[in-house]
Amino acid sequence: MQGVEWALERGLSGHGADYAERLAAERGTFAEQEDVHGNLPPSAHRWSARHMVPKLHELGVESIGSLIVGEIRSRAREAAEHGRDAVVLSLGSGNGDQELSWLETLAADGVHNVRVRLLEINHDMQERAADAAGRLGFADRIEHVETDFNTWKADTEHDVVVAFQVLHHVLDLEHLYGQLREGLRSDGVLVVHDMIGRNGHRRWPEALEVIERIWATLPPELRRNSITGAIDEQFDDIDCAVDGFEGIRAQDVLPVLLEYLHPSFFLALGNVIDPFVDRVYGHNFDMDDERHRALIDDIGVLDDSLLDLGVVTPTRLTALFHPTPRTLRAYRGRTPQRCVRRTDVVDPAGRVSFHPAASDPQRLVRGSGLAVGRCNGVLHDRWVGRGATLPLRTTAEVDTVELEFWVPDWMPEQGTLTVLVDDTQVAALPVEHGLLHRTVPVALAAHTTAELTLRADWWVNPHAAGLGEDRRTLSYVLNGVTLR
Repeated sequence: MQGVEWALERGLSGHGADYAERLAAERGTFAEQEDVHGNLPPSAHRWSARHMVPKLHELGVESIGSLIVGEIRSRAREAAEHGRDAVVLSLGSGNGDQELSWLETLAADGVHNVRVRLLEINHDMQERAADAAGRLGFADRIEHVETDFNTWKADTEHDVVVAFQVLHHVLDLEHLYGQLREGLRSDGVLVVHDMIGRNGHRRWPEALEVIERIWATLPPELRRNSITGAIDEQFDDIDCAVDGFEGIRAQDVLPVLLEYLHPSFFLALGNVIDPFVDRVYGHNFDMDDERHRALIDDIGVLDDSLLDLGVVTPTRLTALFHPTPRTLRAYRGRTPQRCVRRTDVVDPAGRVSFHPAASDPQRLVRGSGLAVGRCNGVLHDRWVGRGATLPLRTTAEVDTVELEFWVPDWMPEQGTLTVLVDDTQVAALPVEHGLLHRTVPVALAAHTTAELTLRADWWVNPHAAGLGEDRRTLSYVLNGVTLR
């Protein structure tokens, strides 16, 4: 698991030698915060209204709040049939403001058999939650669990567990998820609204490249850092997990969760848009300024396109998880597996790559290697035009590359297929009609990257040549590339 690797890489024993210091920093950060989820810039609300809310609506959900309250309401009604309270656990509940608002909404609907457990390590926040519960008349509906969710043990069954912007603060995800699985009723639900991007909320390389290109076009007033007050000439990709727990294992939140629980509702979004709607730079954008609104809208559209193409992976998640498998309702093609950012393969530029299935959906590259970047020039049905480029990563030592391709009998010409590795020619293969197998000697060390290029000196446009309706420039069908 990625989390285990994370710990081993840092030589951590238990929760690590610096755990106490991080815990103290976390407590200090939030002790005086009375508005934990507020102070979002108007640009964030603009993006949310145009790019998150419509996706929720498409999935049949009005808002994040209605999703949470709806899950509690339905289970409270079921619990009432058995003469009991529905038990709700809120992880990292802070000042309890959201939890008390759930109780107010439910009470207005006539639902009173709900008991909310506030799991929060910060004593000051627990006291503020207790005071607010007393003022609102919900003191008897609230239970305070003052403990660390990295060591918490499930001590009762829960109908609903809510993790609202808290899982990215958890160091021991495996422990917490295991306890949640044990502590959920068989028909219970975990509601997640959280961050799932890179650790420390940093940008993955493929996203950083896009952000830096946008950054270079921004005027100085939109590059002001609200923390330092300086104009950042370059985007400051800070690691928020250096001292505390902010984003400490954000990239593991989703993949590890999938090992413990099963999703039924899944909406993943956000990535490139994040720096432009966060608290560091987001306040620079004036939503009364038409140009600023248009810029946020355009970046939001670009972000969605990059996500749907698989160029980047999501950084935000709203989802429901259960102890047993359920029918999945996901936003279009953004399935859980597709939204996990792989960290175990590298592309030719030396950056961590995307999921191999996104790079090589047809699984053309086989044997002792895989494609770790876009296979340019290979069409969806494996037809290739004049040239194709396949970025490869070897998994073992390679001494030959086997090519399998097909040249149909109706192809009017054949010629030579030139094979290059990292722009150096390694073979010139004569081609005839039919299914062809060619073996090319190529020496590649294990665990290295290389770029395989195939260049054909023959081609035809079937439509122009009267050979069919296909209007593409075609040379052959590439069935596979095997590294031996």
